[in-house]
Amino acid sequence: MFRVSLVQLDTIYKDPAGNRNRIRQLVDEMCPEAGGKAPVDLIVFPETCTAGYSEEVFKEIGRFAEENGGETLRLFQELAASRKVCICTGSFPEKEGDRIYNTVWFVDRTGQVISKYRKMHLYSAMDEDQAFTHGTQMPVFETEFGPMAMMTCYDIRFPELSRTYAVRGAKAILVVSNFPNPKVKHWRTLLTARAIENQLYVIACNRVGAAGGSTYFGHSLIIDPWGEIVAEGDEAEGIVTGCADFGKVCQVRETIPMYADRRPASYPAWGV
Repeated sequence: MFRVSLVQLDTIYKDPAGNRNRIRQLVDEMCPEAGGKAPVDLIVFPETCTAGYSEEVFKEIGRFAEENGGETLRLFQELAASRKVCICTGSFPEKEGDRIYNTVWFVDRTGQVISKYRKMHLYSAMDEDQAFTHGTQMPVFETEFGPMAMMTCYDIRFPELSRTYAVRGAKAILVVSNFPNPKVKHWRTLLTARAIENQLYVIACNRVGAAGGSTYFGHSLIIDPWGEIVAEGDEAEGIVTGCADFGKVCQVRETIPMYADRRPASYPAWGV
């Protein structure tokens, strides 16, 4: 069993330095003793946690993009190592050559990057696909807790991605998000469906506050493989904490042998 804290950040609009300071402050509040083991095992931050998410941000994306994660990734690595806690960084713009990706990293307790995920499904209704390049990789990575994977916001509407992670062995999907009002019903329903249909934990962090013409409702969630809500936030900035037990994943999969009963040979004929 491990303890997870989801940081419902009220992201400061278009202010990377201010957001880095706030991130450090919140981690200091959770884990006040540098060099000591944190009271939680994993901290998760939301999507676009350095500048926010809007068409205006996308038009200026080049000035927010950081080469190979830049100063923001180094901050998360420093915080992870000094507090001996794993961190799912939330996403922020990553520059590689002439391309920019909406990228989230997983950093272990020593400050080492274990994996990263570049958002695959970009929200064309807000021209996100004009600012970022689509990610193509779907990594499932080993952690001290067990195998995990990551998704970003709009990805939760595409069950193909979560199923791919599940059949590759993931026992939890970490979701970083900027899900806006009034879509809280979609948020809760989609995340619960992803947990039930794949028999795994969904650990989802959403931002709060207002920026770029949108407001964000928080309601970060930890959902177990039965679809039960372990912990849920409200609409205020703060920390949502709960526990996950991968033994429960094994129990659910033994009770309902869905993976043994799948018919993958038949699915390609339907183009899914």
